[in-house]
Amino acid sequence: MNYFFDTSALVKLYHAETGSERLETELSRFADDLIISVSDLSRIEFYSVILKKVRTKDIKHDKAKQALALFEQDWGEFNCLVVDGTVKTNAAELLKKLAPTANLGTLDALQLSTALLAHKTLAVDCFVTADKRLLSFAAMYFETFNPERQA
Repeated sequence: MNYFFDTSALVKLYHAETGSERLETELSRFADDLIISVSDLSRIEFYSVILKKVRTKDIKHDKAKQALALFEQDWGEFNCLVVDGTVKTNAAELLKKLAPTANLGTLDALQLSTALLAHKTLAVDCFVTADKRLLSFAAMYFETFNPERQA
């Protein structure tokens, strides 16, 4: 099972928050055949999200350092997809198509574009995000899973 994770979902694997338990339960169903695909942008976004949680006092700095260390330890296990020129061009096309009438942002367009292009070489079975706005766009192309939504 190949899950494409955006950063809002990826964070839930390293910081216990709403949806973390549901996400872990979902992934355990496919533990023997699990691929987690991510955009290389997720690494930067992950740091930003975790360190913002420190600034906003959602977590202590020591816990953030632990989360970042575990994330770095696992990074090589993810199917990491590089945001290259093709991804960027496709993201611009998504924006031209969708943004005139809907609120598709830059990073969301890049995440979605990465998943769409990845799907051409290794089928993405499910797009995972807790971002409701991105979820609606991803649902146009993929089966989706929002770990924060009640089953």
